[in-house]
Amino acid sequence: MKIPVVKEWGSWAVFSSSCLAGLITGLKTKPWLTDREFAAVTVLTISGLAFLINSKYPLASALRSKGKKEHVLWFLFFALTGFALLIPFLVEGIKTFQIFAVLIASYIILLSSGKEHHLATELNGFALLTISAPVVYFAVTGEMSWKLYLAVTAFFSAGVFKVRLRLRKTPLFRLVMILYCIVAAVIFYFLDVSVLLLLPFLENIMTAMRLREEKLSTTGKLELAKSILFIILIGLFWHQPQILGK
Repeated sequence: MKIPVVKEWGSWAVFSSSCLAGLITGLKTKPWLTDREFAAVTVLTISGLAFLINSKYPLASALRSKGKKEHVLWFLFFALTGFALLIPFLVEGIKTFQIFAVLIASYIILLSSGKEHHLATELNGFALLTISAPVVYFAVTGEMSWKLYLAVTAFFSAGVFKVRLRLRKTPLFRLVMILYCIVAAVIFYFLDVSVLLLLPFLENIMTAMRLREEKLSTTGKLELAKSILFIILIGLFWHQPQILGK
């Protein structure tokens, strides 16, 4: 029996990086000073999120096949298992995170409309993947961080425009890439997040200014390397007050 697994490794990279961002920034608050028990719920939360992300493949297949039983059953397995693992997190955080149901609903609508690879769908998908950051942060600290969510989403959404730039190679997409990097820096500034976290964007700007021939696989490896650098920079430059000081 072949188990359907999401093979878009870029999605797993964004998910893993977002989880690490939430874990690192959460641990920076030193939640153990409040005697918070966070280890088990954090592991269960990350596992549950992974199952939910993997439900995307059978969901898309079910929509394309007009509800083929095999795809529907796999979707229900991954979705229900994911929600079951998330119960400890949901008990505490469902009221805080229920607003993200809008993103889930809009993504399903876009998929069912046959727009899986449209720009809006991909940006919506990245916005869903990066929810992992504040969710893991909440599992660790019991607090919501919109600043973390917006910062992580702004960083990883650049990858969508980077791939578009590689595929289209037009002056318009070059300009869009440069403007996006500038806007992201402005967002970070107003969020009071160190702009140094955006150092990987220098590669985006250089690519937009001097576009060279490159395989998409090479672009994927570069984006993975930039994700790793981003997580390292978060560990070095993210400043978050301790929970006891809030």
